Amino acid sequence: MSLAGLITLPAAARAHSYSHGGIAIGHAWALPGEGEGKAFFPMVNTGKEADELASARSSICTRIEFRRNGNYDDPPLTSFMLEPGRPMAMRPMARHLRLMDLTAPLVLDQRFTITLGFRHAGEIDVEFHVEHAPGD
Repeated sequence: MSLAGLITLPAAARAHSYSHGGIAIGHAWALPGEGEGKAFFPMVNTGKEADELASARSSICTRIEFRRNGNYDDPPLTSFMLEPGRPMAMRPMARHLRLMDLTAPLVLDQRFTITLGFRHAGEIDVEFHVEHAPGD
């Protein structure tokens, strides 16, 4: 999704978008689940220099892994690189955050926060909505 795509999201999603230190983040959502979860959000680096999503943490789980796909036999990534102007999408069975050892099940309509740490832009708290698909 391009930056223009992030800007033209429906009004409800637009109210749930973030901008921080040159990083634009669209609607953040997670699938319902027990034991572990999956979280997704589109983002784009609007700055002139590359940045990197290097950390993620939340009180709803013991750790968060960066995943390129749904094949959990592969080791997790150490980060997601964000080149200037190149949008990065996330979706089920593709790039996502894997939420390990949930402290409680993720249920529909729940909200929770993940702190995302970018190498240059710094940290931002992002609210995630639990739903079956973005905007449900």
